[in-house]
Amino acid sequence: MIKKIIKYIGVIIFVYGILCLVTPFNKTLRNRSIKNQINYLSNILDRGYDNKLQTRFPEGKLFSNCLLALSTIEYCDKNGKSHWKYANIVDSCIKRIQSEKATAVFDPNLNPKYGMFYQGWSNLVYSTYEKSDLIKFSKLSELVKFKSKEIESSFYQVQFDSLQIIDTYIESNWPADNLIGISSIENDSLRSKWIGLILKSTRHSSGLIHHSGSERSTIRGSSTAMITYCLNKSKYSDIINYNNKFDSIFIDNFLGIQLVKENEDGSIEMDIDSGPILFGYGASATIMNIKTQASLGKSNAKITWAVMNLISVPINIFNKKFLILKKEPMLDLFMLWSCTEL
Repeated sequence: MIKKIIKYIGVIIFVYGILCLVTPFNKTLRNRSIKNQINYLSNILDRGYDNKLQTRFPEGKLFSNCLLALSTIEYCDKNGKSHWKYANIVDSCIKRIQSEKATAVFDPNLNPKYGMFYQGWSNLVYSTYEKSDLIKFSKLSELVKFKSKEIESSFYQVQFDSLQIIDTYIESNWPADNLIGISSIENDSLRSKWIGLILKSTRHSSGLIHHSGSERSTIRGSSTAMITYCLNKSKYSDIINYNNKFDSIFIDNFLGIQLVKENEDGSIEMDIDSGPILFGYGASATIMNIKTQASLGKSNAKITWAVMNLISVPINIFNKKFLILKKEPMLDLFMLWSCTEL
């Protein structure tokens, strides 16, 4: 009897593992994963979980709502799933993005108002939503279009006289925040000049863009993965060469699985941006790189996502999917956003 029970448990675990690994390669399973994760995350953010994330991360409320909104829009556009219920999810995210609680951590005296992280990420949501089929179901469509034009205009006004890397906080900037904003605008001339300025400002010998304005010779895996994605989204002409440099410095391949070092020297130094680091490989860098490589058409992205999905111990039942027993929703958000690119 005990042997039979152990056998059944073994079969269940085996089938569970296979389903986790097959999910990104099967459209039905992948869409079910995305749909159920959107449902779970929208429910917890509606109940105020983004406020809890704000206590854990410097921009947790804004970031979580931007990632959920972008994931929902991308899922609908790529699968022809435009529907009022998904528009309602995005609209709810936008209301929270514009709330006083979301803007409270940013300085209203910066130019543009609230700084580059806030304006870059919020405009990426607005501009993506405005161009999507989903916007026709939105109750905020006119506001979204107005805000997108307003933010792009503010970027142009700031950069008109003298190009600069725009601050996120007073006298502190991060190129990745600027590149999120760059990828959100339609002005090709401004986009090209702004990217050129950032590339020229780095002091790293590889030519890869630095992590922060205070350390222009330091590059990091998580920010480089994000920067590479933004450059590709911004139609940067030398993106293949840039990605090859990123690969050679930060990415290690194990049987098709791409693990990304957070620090160039492979050290285990970590912070809020890096997330957990194991043997020098960063969680944030590795998961962000899935979306980056998928956007470049690299097949390894699905393999890496499959393995990350398995080790995240997903529970996908009753129209909800969550990872690591609901302990780290920011992981859920990044896994969701990366999955929409597969």
